[in-house]
Amino acid sequence: MQKSKYLNVVLATAVLVLAILLATKNDPSAMRKKHTSTASIDAQRYATDSTYVPFKKQSLGVRAELHPKPAAVIGTYDQSGKPNIMTAAWIGISNSNPLSIAVSMRPATYSYGNVTETGFFTVNIPSSDMVRYVDYAGRFSGRDVDKFKETGLTPVRAEFVNAPYVKEFPIVIECELTAFHELGSHRQFIGKVIDVKADEAILDANGKVDVKLLNPLIYAGGKYYETGSFIAEVGESLHEIDGQPFVPAYRKKYENEILKVIHSRKSVRHFTEQAISNKHIELLLRAGMAAPTAVNRQPWAFYVVTNRKTLDALGEALPYAKMLHQAQVAIVVCGDMDKAGNLKDQGYWVQDCSAATQNVLLAAESLGLGAVWTAVYPYDDRTKVVIESLNLPEKHLPLNVIPIGYPTGEDQPKDKWNPENIFWDEKVNDIQ
Repeated sequence: MQKSKYLNVVLATAVLVLAILLATKNDPSAMRKKHTSTASIDAQRYATDSTYVPFKKQSLGVRAELHPKPAAVIGTYDQSGKPNIMTAAWIGISNSNPLSIAVSMRPATYSYGNVTETGFFTVNIPSSDMVRYVDYAGRFSGRDVDKFKETGLTPVRAEFVNAPYVKEFPIVIECELTAFHELGSHRQFIGKVIDVKADEAILDANGKVDVKLLNPLIYAGGKYYETGSFIAEVGESLHEIDGQPFVPAYRKKYENEILKVIHSRKSVRHFTEQAISNKHIELLLRAGMAAPTAVNRQPWAFYVVTNRKTLDALGEALPYAKMLHQAQVAIVVCGDMDKAGNLKDQGYWVQDCSAATQNVLLAAESLGLGAVWTAVYPYDDRTKVVIESLNLPEKHLPLNVIPIGYPTGEDQPKDKWNPENIFWDEKVNDIQ
């Protein structure tokens, strides 16, 4: 009888809790409170920072703080047919149909007169490794020096307009002058795009410019920068707009791209079906072999697995590598016992191959790929599976299997910072 009463009480309590949850779910005000409290966590964190004042603006006066600006090079002929180039940052798309580019020049520039006389110009888009040429072209006048001769760049007569382009620059745009506007310190020239040419090396499989391969140069605040990393497709972030208070993440920025990659790395276990190019695989392997190694022994061997049956077989046999069923590639990092040294030093192969593995994981993150470290060594059953599946020679001992693919976005990095894990020496602490 007592048991029956107890069960009735439990059942009644469960029904009451369920009713409350359903009511809360359908209550918009409750949802708003939930979101607001979540958003306020970051706000509270920033409130403890005395140097941080949200959204407080400081007047800077009239300054060209539109960022970034393209760093382009304009190609022109003078009256005698001599080719010239000048650097321009006051430039951009001005119209869609006809596709047109606007570039502003001071009357004092040599190219100003050239465009005015000929009615044509080219826009040459550099990659970031051409910064020295871009800087030179903007520091000297074509009246005083032959910039092509001084830089060693190659002038090529454009196919459709009376202007030269720079052979070595990855993108060139041929333009015909259609209008100009006197703006004050500058004259704005409007050029209709007649043709665009791009190096095959920067095109993707669909014949479109791959911005990562191009890595265009940009200008801001008297300095040159690289473009940066891809963060989102157009329209991709619409689902994140929820009408809740926004807290800027200024404090989450990293000092440089390397630190950003390190903190963005995560164990990716969910992959798309997109194939991985051999070029990217080679980049991963090069990164692995750049790792530190004791006495430079390089006691490693890398096996690249792309066969679907082999990937599936390993995924089935290894207890924590089920994601191999989705992965497009796997890299198996092995220790080469012939290179590992004598008995005293032989244990270093694990450290060396671990360093190589971490390099592969970081390189994958930097390329937009996903990867995860799945352990093999020192488990005898796992090492046996990998050795037999890949028919490894006796001297190669597998440390791990790294499944690799393009991430679905389900896996996110974890913040593992914990000051409690740090122990300062007293002397160092005094210096701090």
